[in-house]
Amino acid sequence: MQKRTKIVLLVLLSTIAAALLLWRNMNQTTQISHDLFALKAPNNINKITIAPNNPKLPYLTLEKVDGKWIARNEQFTLPADTNSINQLLFWAMPKLQVKCPVADAAKENVIKDITLNGTKVIFSNNNQEVHTIFVGFATPTQDATYMYYPGIERPCEITVPGFVGYLTPYFNTNIQLWRSVYMVDASATEITSLKVTYPNQPQHSFKITQKNNQLQLLDIQNNPKPANQSLIAGYLELCKTLAREAGEPAPINRSPQKIKSIAQSTPVVMFEYEFTTQPRKTISIYNMDVTEGETYTMETKDGTPKTVETTLFWAKSNEEPTLWTMQEVILKNRIKTLSNFLQP
Repeated sequence: MQKRTKIVLLVLLSTIAAALLLWRNMNQTTQISHDLFALKAPNNINKITIAPNNPKLPYLTLEKVDGKWIARNEQFTLPADTNSINQLLFWAMPKLQVKCPVADAAKENVIKDITLNGTKVIFSNNNQEVHTIFVGFATPTQDATYMYYPGIERPCEITVPGFVGYLTPYFNTNIQLWRSVYMVDASATEITSLKVTYPNQPQHSFKITQKNNQLQLLDIQNNPKPANQSLIAGYLELCKTLAREAGEPAPINRSPQKIKSIAQSTPVVMFEYEFTTQPRKTISIYNMDVTEGETYTMETKDGTPKTVETTLFWAKSNEEPTLWTMQEVILKNRIKTLSNFLQP
């Protein structure tokens, strides 16, 4: 009886051991860790290089210089959109997770596509490479992204927990999508002068100067005016940034003749800035024809379509010929007149 018990216990222990071994093999088919692709220390990164494997496509670098991000390619060096970079560095990259390695049946095609059409992304600290991945296209279900990590045996399907979609667009090389949306971006203390001109109503124009932390309000003839200091200080704080719509330049920029026509028309308002640390900057705002605006169609409760036109303007900086779209909501609080600041 004792011998039979020992045999039963031996068989039971052998079965448990075999089950544990099988379970481990089923759940550890590869040595690829789930967070292999994740960026472990995003705060240390001060340069990102995005280079397509296709040599015909442009490369892009995002670099932190004197605390500010700059986007560069072969043609341009532009202030970068910090929010977009932070989304890549602090949201997407630290959360990259291996869903599964690519199956044998798809391995060859995925490797070929990443080799030909993928993008190499290098994260660096002081020009020393810290983390490198190759980004491919979306999986057939479009809820993951094919990526390859140097040195592993095969590509993997990569996801971000809580996000349904693929990540390829986050690694694009279009500098227009990475550049800052701010046509003006400074601190209020950097502004030494802000002149707001209304060409069709010059009596409403004014100028605010700042010297040794003292603010002064002037009319169009540069005559000092008694001003409410809190109001002009608040206006400078509001006008330290001026944002356009995000995205690529509007299609109108493909026509030099149309650009010239608008640039030669009378602006609605002009903002002329002088800074302590930046070159002088002028932003001219022009009316946009309704036919050029964006149209949104909304359905009412009874199913009747209703068309609503958003009020948009063209905005042009003295730094480049490009016409940008600017929304009324951005301009509304900045279109003030001389009388708004006068001391009662």
